[in-house]
Amino acid sequence: MEWDKKEGAWDEEGNEYVRKLLSIVLPSLNKGLESAFQKLIAISKFFVSFNDFSRILLLTLEEHMKLPDNVKDKLLKGLEDIYKKTQAQALPLNILQRVNSEDFIDFRIADERSINYTLKLHDFYLGRFFQGDTQLRLRVINWMNKYYLEQGNPIGRGQEGIREFLNQFGEYIKPQTEWKARQIIDTSVNYLRNSARLRAFQKARVKYYRWDATNDRLTCSICRSLDGRIFRTDDAIRILDTIEHSEDPIIIKELKPILKEPWKGSTASIPNKWPPAHIHCRCRIVAYEDEVELPVMVERPDFAKDTPAQRELEEFYQNLSSAEISQRIKAHLGADWLRPEGGVNAYKDSKRNLTKHFNKHKDEFGFKTIEEYQNSVYNVIRMPERVYAEIKDGEHFLIFIKGDHYVVSSDDTLRIRTYFKVRDVENYLRSHMKDGILKLI
Repeated sequence: MEWDKKEGAWDEEGNEYVRKLLSIVLPSLNKGLESAFQKLIAISKFFVSFNDFSRILLLTLEEHMKLPDNVKDKLLKGLEDIYKKTQAQALPLNILQRVNSEDFIDFRIADERSINYTLKLHDFYLGRFFQGDTQLRLRVINWMNKYYLEQGNPIGRGQEGIREFLNQFGEYIKPQTEWKARQIIDTSVNYLRNSARLRAFQKARVKYYRWDATNDRLTCSICRSLDGRIFRTDDAIRILDTIEHSEDPIIIKELKPILKEPWKGSTASIPNKWPPAHIHCRCRIVAYEDEVELPVMVERPDFAKDTPAQRELEEFYQNLSSAEISQRIKAHLGADWLRPEGGVNAYKDSKRNLTKHFNKHKDEFGFKTIEEYQNSVYNVIRMPERVYAEIKDGEHFLIFIKGDHYVVSSDDTLRIRTYFKVRDVENYLRSHMKDGILKLI
């Protein structure tokens, strides 16, 4: 939740890790491309059709994109450094003070397995760009077919035609290669860092951990649905051990599947117990122990109607523990008026919305500047007297009330929608409640 960090500055250390590993891997991949092209030119006289040529091109790329041993050695060293640094920072001070420091810094066989398994993930997926990513393969084939249709068959123009084709194909495929390499490294490094944290929790006998999403404008609905969820460390360790003992990079898809939509069920039923939840996931796990939680409830107000939306809202919150609901409420301390929600003009739209609400409500508060209005909402969110969850037109909101101060914040995007004063809160809620509502505090 990291309230003190500006959007875009989240986990700069993690971004630096990805850049360093990419600098190790990318030159080797580009060298493999050049080597594949040279082989294709050398055997070009044997091609009799463009279909044969395109098929051999993809097979040759697969053959030449595999990482050589010297690159894998450098990659292993980089992964080991990342693992050790992450594990050293995994525990808060209150837990470190009661842990035997020698046991904690001891580098164990399980730690080595985590690092070696991540290396296998890199080696496996970086070595099979086109087999492993059907969308990338399809884009490449579509590009080749378009070239064939627009510029003619390179086979029919001899070796020079193939050379010209490969020059243009190289300009297309190199950015695709860097993008795919970055995607693989970014996701596998997140796996490694969270595995390091899990092993740290195991050594320190931390029984529970919390899923921590970035909660910025780039946070997806899947990660937002997992934010604040609390898991048993032992359950995750059993899955981690099974994955890494297998030494099979494919088994992770079965035991730690990518989530494709927001999770609405119970935490115990989530198949993916720790980040990453999906490709390019930026979430992390943090130790959960002795945190002060809010006195939450899940109560249907007497004015709420029994609608499908009401039942959906109740089911969602009944699947969360009191501690998880508390964490979900706390996340709104990181909510922002100016959080864009998509589209080219999203930031301008959110700024326009803030200005509109300030002009509408400034007199009732006595605020002189938009900054006063903008920042005052956090006094309500930080110490609310009442909190309601609302669902309206399929979107989830939290309503924070303190005295006659009334704040509405999107629970899906953590964007503050409005802030005003209400004389009679109960009547206001009765008259404005639309689809479903629950009292949480």
